[in-house]
Amino acid sequence: MIISVSGEFYIFESDTFPTDEELKDFFQDLGENDILELRIESSPVVHANIFYLKNHLDLTNLALEKSADAFEKAARTYPYHVPVPILDQDGNCISIIKRVTTYYNHYYRYDGDFDLNFLDRYDCIALHGLNEYSVEIYRRVLPRWHGRSIYLIGSEWADFLDALPKLPNLQITMLDHIEGFPTAEFLSDNILTPIVNKDTAAPELPGNPDALHIIPGLPPNEDISRYEKGIMYYDEVMTLIFMFSYVIRPGTKNPGKKFFVIDGSYQLEGIYGIWHKAFTAARYALAKGYIPAFKIISSTANIYSDREDDDIWNKFFLQPEGYTIDDVLKSSYLALSPNMNLMNTMRFIMDAISKGYELSWPHGIFNDQVKQYINERKTCFLPDPEHTLGVLIRGTDYINTWLPGHARHATADMVIRKIDEITGVWALERIYLATEDADIWREMKEYYGDRLTCTDQERYVVEPGQLLMDLHQTKKEGEGFRLGVEYICAVSLLAQCNSLIASGNCGAYDEALRENGGKYRHVYKFEL
Repeated sequence: MIISVSGEFYIFESDTFPTDEELKDFFQDLGENDILELRIESSPVVHANIFYLKNHLDLTNLALEKSADAFEKAARTYPYHVPVPILDQDGNCISIIKRVTTYYNHYYRYDGDFDLNFLDRYDCIALHGLNEYSVEIYRRVLPRWHGRSIYLIGSEWADFLDALPKLPNLQITMLDHIEGFPTAEFLSDNILTPIVNKDTAAPELPGNPDALHIIPGLPPNEDISRYEKGIMYYDEVMTLIFMFSYVIRPGTKNPGKKFFVIDGSYQLEGIYGIWHKAFTAARYALAKGYIPAFKIISSTANIYSDREDDDIWNKFFLQPEGYTIDDVLKSSYLALSPNMNLMNTMRFIMDAISKGYELSWPHGIFNDQVKQYINERKTCFLPDPEHTLGVLIRGTDYINTWLPGHARHATADMVIRKIDEITGVWALERIYLATEDADIWREMKEYYGDRLTCTDQERYVVEPGQLLMDLHQTKKEGEGFRLGVEYICAVSLLAQCNSLIASGNCGAYDEALRENGGKYRHVYKFEL
């Protein structure tokens, strides 16, 4: 995402170029968003800034002319987190813009559908800050919008508004800020994070009680109270509007059918964390008239990926609705998803819209390789499921490096006490343990001895502050499948036990319940 940032624009005119040392001295006390324009006689104009000097890049002319598509040009052209000046026709700098990290990435492809159903719920919209997405909403979405009032929040809009198309049917008001509304702050890692006070309702704009405030930043994994107060992030709104706009036509198969191919950048998620986010998008697409398909190739950093562009969905799962991925990719209409790494607010919205829609799996969910792996290990590790208590204990990241949005999980000691408490009541002879944590496995094995069985999956110990994915930075061909299938198998066998105790809520717990289909005699989950 390209945003407008605070910075200074300086001009240096001379017969000769300054030396590298002189440039470094000039920027010594300046900020990372400050820019120096070098006007050297008989030479093209170039720009210097701290980023270019630190990275020893050749100086070039970074300036963009003020226009409606200036942010789009910056998004297409500049790969770095480098400040770029926007100049008016007289060469005056009217804005400095810069790339920051966000979940959503806009492709500027409009062969498919715009979806304004969500935005049309609101009579008034406040666009907070001048940035790539607020400009894109202004110039492409607002002419189609059914509301009537727009508020442009931030002084940086003033010098840019004359470059945007006129919107005669809308009432447009510019405000430097809204009294009492939280402002945005920069973090040191170039991520823009708003400070939202959840204890007070979002202020109503004058005369417009049905207002939606759209703010920049990375959506956190939080409850829905922000959404209920009419505050959403640009990432979320852009996804809802442009989700189906990027369309390709690679073949001639399945004429008349519209497919939605789901991809996402899942870095920290386990296989069932990915599963639930991808399924949310799939059901939503189904509700919108598309046939969902999965091809997750943008998760190179994930532990299940062996290499760049590795498809971490199709190495484990089949496609829904009876299609193969090869058939889908040769079809006549494919809408390609933006990043479907959906945080809680987006999942809530999509789940509400897709209520009652379910995917069909005529050929099952797991592929043949996964099913064979599970069946081979059931004989060895779960010989008597009818008399076995299934126990799920999450450790590693859930205990030593707790992440926001994750449930707190019970310790092995707490689970042991619960098992001993119900042993006589539930009358089960064996215990099957599903855990990825080596210390938890060791403690449970020492306590229960031969009563306890586990699969042969690899287990880990992480230090406080360390994540499980940190142990898998080196990619090895086939390692991603092994890690994923071990986890899938552990949960699948858990689902076949007589009863279940879980240390807390997580994707594995939800999946065990789904696969079990309501056949558990008893279920207990810790709520911490």
